[in-house]
Amino acid sequence: MLQVLIRAMLLIEATFYFWLVVRLRRNGVEPVMIAAIIVAIASCWRLSHSMASWLVAATLRWRDGRSLPIGNSLAGLMSELRAWLVSYNWSQAFPQQALGDDPIGKSDGTPILLVHGFFSNRGMWVRFRKRLADAGLGPVYTVTLEPMTGTIDQMVEVFAARLAEVQRETGAEKIIVVAHSMGGLVTRAHMAQAGAGSIRQFITLGSPHHGTQLAGLGLFKCATQMRHESPWIETLADMEEASPHGVPTLSIYTLNDDLVYPPESAELAWAENVPVSGIGHVGLMFSEVVTQRVIAAIRKPALLP
Repeated sequence: MLQVLIRAMLLIEATFYFWLVVRLRRNGVEPVMIAAIIVAIASCWRLSHSMASWLVAATLRWRDGRSLPIGNSLAGLMSELRAWLVSYNWSQAFPQQALGDDPIGKSDGTPILLVHGFFSNRGMWVRFRKRLADAGLGPVYTVTLEPMTGTIDQMVEVFAARLAEVQRETGAEKIIVVAHSMGGLVTRAHMAQAGAGSIRQFITLGSPHHGTQLAGLGLFKCATQMRHESPWIETLADMEEASPHGVPTLSIYTLNDDLVYPPESAELAWAENVPVSGIGHVGLMFSEVVTQRVIAAIRKPALLP
């Protein structure tokens, strides 16, 4: 569904540019000037995608006396912009063309399942997935959670089915799960409901484990469930307390997160929590530093604290 929506938006944008070129040429505008105008419009449009949530998060940090140095804050914004340019203009619009078939990487290692977050699909992992494979890890699999507008509980069913499919295909009893944002909640909900016997290691990137104050910006049911300390979040925590799973867990989060606020919402009492900075929320999936930290953790799983 998401890829169709993004493709439609790109087509509408391309149609607008075509109309603009025709209109400007009729008015005698030089081709060089037309090109400059189109580049300016396209750049401002794409910058606005990252700027909206960045400004909201910056306002919240200022309100709470947690403002970041301007250089650090701009670095986070730029990492987010780069990630959005790739993911929302190429890899998520054309996930099959960008990623190809699963799996990639080492064929006889511990399987790794990558789980994306809110309003995303498997295309989000275009760089992260390749880096894992290049590091000699794998086989690496992905999943697209659906329905995009549904509840997290509905997505848990899709995750569970994909987990079982990877197990059948590889013959592995246990799988490593790396999840971004909402994908971490989907994985936790699965472990709370069905147990964690099939998961060897759990790594999250910017997951709102305690919810986020910015979830109100989301329009779907799953966004409502991710509100800061929502009833759904609290119920999940109660289920985990009643039946702790004991899976080695690493939570990497960024102090520059423009969608999970406060950033400490990504911390778990039973996980190894690692903060980074100068990286945006989506940028976590594209960061070389973050990817190398994940690779190191997979090669040498951290013990539970």
